[in-house]
Parts: sequence; structure tokens; C-alpha cells
Amino acid sequence: MRALSYLALWAAFGGCSSAPAPTLQNQGGRVMRRPDPPPAPPVPPPALPSSRVVVQRSASAPLVTLRVVFQAGSADDPAGQEGATHVTARLLAEGGTEALTYEQFTRRLFPMAAQVTYAVDRDLVAFTGTVHRDHLAAFYPLFRDMLLAPRMAEADFARVRTQTRADLTLDLRGSSDEELGKEVLQSVLYRNHPYGHPTLGTERGLDALTLDVVRAHRARVFCAGRAWAGLSGAVDDTLVQTLREDLGRLPAACAPRVELPAVSAPSGVHVVLVDKAQASSTAISVGLPLRITRADPEHALVQFMTNHLGLHRQSVGVLYQTIREARGLNYGDYAYAEHFAQEGWERFPRAGLLRRQQYASLWLRPVPPRNAHFALRAALRAVEHALASELPQEDVDRVRTFLGGYVSLYTQTGARRLGFAMDDAILGVPEASGAWADRMRAAWGPVTPATLRAAAGRHLSARDVWVAIIGPNAQELAAALAQDAPSPITYDSPKPPAVLAEDREIQAWPLRARPEDVTVVPLAEVFR
Repeated sequence: MRALSYLALWAAFGGCSSAPAPTLQNQGGRVMRRPDPPPAPPVPPPALPSSRVVVQRSASAPLVTLRVVFQAGSADDPAGQEGATHVTARLLAEGGTEALTYEQFTRRLFPMAAQVTYAVDRDLVAFTGTVHRDHLAAFYPLFRDMLLAPRMAEADFARVRTQTRADLTLDLRGSSDEELGKEVLQSVLYRNHPYGHPTLGTERGLDALTLDVVRAHRARVFCAGRAWAGLSGAVDDTLVQTLREDLGRLPAACAPRVELPAVSAPSGVHVVLVDKAQASSTAISVGLPLRITRADPEHALVQFMTNHLGLHRQSVGVLYQTIREARGLNYGDYAYAEHFAQEGWERFPRAGLLRRQQYASLWLRPVPPRNAHFALRAALRAVEHALASELPQEDVDRVRTFLGGYVSLYTQTGARRLGFAMDDAILGVPEASGAWADRMRAAWGPVTPATLRAAAGRHLSARDVWVAIIGPNAQELAAALAQDAPSPITYDSPKPPAVLAEDREIQAWPLRARPEDVTVVPLAEVFR
């Protein structure tokens, strides 16, 4: 028993501790305790570098926007687990926090009229929170915990995965022919490439996901080293610093970004038709890869040309005037110099669509199936004619004047200005270079017919493209395309002689798609 007592006494004074026990010293016959060493200075918490925080203050703005962007996207999905990034982002936004279930989380937001959204693209994921300035103090901890302390429960994961699978199979594949056509276009344009599947993933990829996979994926790509932050509205330095420090506590070890293989334009016209027997119309998307992105000086010139061909949901473009206005074949026809997705129900592009590789595209809103062949011919012929000659100076001046005012609408809210400013920061554009809309106007100022034709000719084509077609009677249309058969058109109402004369040229215009370059895919196999 005594031995145990001595052992216990020795342990109580630190015999089992790695820290040295205080020593005694004799000073003037007295035994003195050596002073404890001064406490170590506090270690500052990790913080996101200030260079990756964009702040746009407005003392009078009623709303505050918080935006966190990760340089991660569907390109980071592991092979065989396509959809991992989307499900992870959705689980963060719609899965609650460690302290609150998702239902409790949304109940906290409701009386504030606050909103939290997420958006996933190929290379970026954005989380955005918007709240009235009076509720910012109560809202911020919710937004912070969504990213830093997500609940990630099994039941929420199962719900989110099921919802995402339904978005893929029932919405995208089942009822959204226009979006399906654009996704099929990207899948063939980026075949065997990290961009080659939808951000939603694939059926097999989603089925292969588990909660453990999603948790690991969050740590790999939703990490501090890939994070950018932004605030707009009535925000102070304290909130900016708090956000920097909080995001510094994200997982520290980031996986390297996925390398992207080079993508070449096809030789000739390649067509993929998705056979959708129940469709009442035909959606057509056309595209080709670009060697430039928004960071390239020639991007502004290519964008000028595509806007001339068909600015989104505007009637001033060549394609709109040719297909919709003169012939009434559909709702609208547009062209794009980079990947495009509109902001909600607005007509303007949303921020956060930066990609390391881009593509140009045409979008023909669905046309009656009997006119699909003619509409494709009309669109590609119009593009070829526009690229073959210099645009008249008066047309250049007209487009420049219109665009100079129109682009200001892209950034008409604080949230949109913040989004485009963060895009610039991620691209490495110096703040002194001005806002995106101002830079575009400056780049369009010196455009001439000659410089426009030269730049467009270097990057655009009507002859070396991919075409994705969603609609009924796919086999019949494929045969007509492969044979380059004429595509006469009839109307339900009279047309002017000039339109009918041009029709005769369009219906015989050679597409030159080789039979081996025309493929029909069953709807059920798309993105399986």
C-alpha cells in the first residue's frame, strides 16, 4: 500500500507529465519557487489572404451580400463519382448545420427575409447569402456555420442525392429540351474530358456516392486554399476580418486542381441527335471550342461578333432576324462567346461562369420538327456570311452604341456587381483596370470592321462545329443530314418575295456532314 501511495504522490506532482516540475532554489537561506515563464503570445487564427477578399461598401444600401466562391466544380468530380461536387455543395446549402437541422435553419432565415443560394459550374462553386442590413448580425453565424460546420447527416445526404438524380433524369433529360441540348453539346465537345458531364453528374456517378465520399470530397476541394470571399453593402472592417478568419478555418489540405487536356475543333460538321419521341419541337445547339477565355484581349472582339449574331433574348441579332423575325420559326436565336447561364429569370448572364477553357455556341430555341433541318441550315449559313465579309461601319457603330449601354444592366445590383468583381479578382485583373462593364466598353471603342473580321475569323467557324439536336423523328432527320438532302420549307401565312428567294438558297445550302459524323442516341442513354 505504501508503494502505491508514493507512486500516486509522485504522479500528482507531475511525475507522469512531460512538462518539467518547478525547481527550488536557495536565496539567502530561504527556499524560493522559480517564477513561471511568461505565457506564450496568442497565435493568431488562420485567415484567408486579404488579396482573396473583395469588398464593395455602400453605406446606404439596404441589403448586404456575402459571397464565397471555391475554385472547384464538376471538373473535380472523381471518375465514377460524377456529381460529387454538386451533391456536396447542395448538402452544405440544404443540409443544416451542426447546431440546426435544415428545417430549423430555414425557419431562422424566414423572419429575416434572408436568402442563401448555391451555384455549381465546371470550375467554380458559389455560395451567396443576401440579408437586410438590420439582420446581418443574426444572419452571419448561420451563413458561416453552413460552410464551416455543416451537419452532413445521412438522411440529408440521401434526400439531396435523390433530388439531384431527379433533376438529372426527370427535369434535364425529361422536360428541359433546351438545357438538355446545351449539355449534350458540351458532352460531345468535351468528350473524355473533365468538362464532359453535367454539373449534376451522371446516373451511375450519383448512385456510387456515399456520405463518406461526400465528406472526403468536401475536405479535398471546399478548402481554404481554393476559397475567395466577397462582401457588398453596409459592411465594416470587423465583419471583413471576421469572415477572413472564419474562412481560414476551412479544411487546410486542398487537392491539386484537375489538369485539362487540350480540346480541338472538329473537322467538318458533326451532329448528335437525341431521339425524344414524345417531344413536340426540336431544340438545336451548335458549338466549337475556343483557344481563348475572358482573360484574352481578343475575347472582347469575339463577344462583339457573337452579340451581333444574336445577343441573348434580344431581337437585334442576325440569327433572330433571320429565323424568328422574317420566318417566325421559333421564339429566339442567340450566340455566345463563352458558356452562358442566365441569372434566374433575368436575361443577363450570372457571375461565376469562369472556365479555364471556353467554347462559342449558337442556341436555336425549339422549332417545329419539320423545320429543324432548314433552321440549322439558315443559322450556319448566316454565320458563314457574317464571317466572310467585313461588317459595314454603320453596323459596327450601331452594335457598339447599343452594347455600350446594355452591358451596364449586367451589374445593376450590388450582388451582381460583387459577383463580377470577384470574377475579375479570380482572373487576376487589377482593381485599377476598372469594372468589367467599363473594360468591355473600352475594348469595343477601337473596333473596326477589319479588326472584327480578323479576330472572328481566327476563332469562329460555321464549318467545323458540333451540333446537338433534341427532338422526335431523329432517325429521319439523321438520314436527311447525312445525305445533305434539300430542306424545303412551307409557311402557314404568306411571306415576302425576298424571304422566299432566300429560302431557295438556304434549303440547298450544303451542310457537308458526312454520314459517319451523324449519330443518333436514345434518350434513356443520355448521361447514364
